[in-house]
Amino acid sequence: MSVFAADVARYRTKGYHGKELWLEPALWAIACYRLANWLHVSRPMVLVRVPLKLASYVASKWCEVVMEMCLDAHATIGPGLYIGHIGGVHINPHAVLGRNCDLAHRVTIGTSAMGREGAPVLGDDVYIGTGATLVGKIKIGNGAKIAANTLVISNVPAGATVIGVPGRIILRAPVAAAEKIDVE
Repeated sequence: MSVFAADVARYRTKGYHGKELWLEPALWAIACYRLANWLHVSRPMVLVRVPLKLASYVASKWCEVVMEMCLDAHATIGPGLYIGHIGGVHINPHAVLGRNCDLAHRVTIGTSAMGREGAPVLGDDVYIGTGATLVGKIKIGNGAKIAANTLVISNVPAGATVIGVPGRIILRAPVAAAEKIDVE
């Protein structure tokens, strides 16, 4: 559960403290994901797994229906996830998110309906703005920024800023900085 501790620490750095921190719905959705993911990956003994899977299923469905947040247990999400607002967040089971990613509301990270298989792989410290959609087997480099309402269907280099439909790179990181933070 040290991964969830990193998520909580990230919320603290954003100014959430005390009661405000523990009443943050997005943090509860992340907690539900972390429990479901732990059950999927660790597969604890049956006496522990069965009741926790039932509780996890109910909690995940509650997050999906009430908060409109679908963080699939099969997705790989690094520590330090920050979701600014609840509502409309969908992360595909095959998606991979790096450390310290920031997601706004109405973000979709999923597969393409155009016959292209695979889901996005995000590097560390990636920011995704409100209403952005990332689809297909693409890679988003470390430190990239995806603007609000952007459709990303191709790779984004490290440190780049992308905007528009379809997404276009409007700003690139300096070459020396991009080499240090490139996605592997």
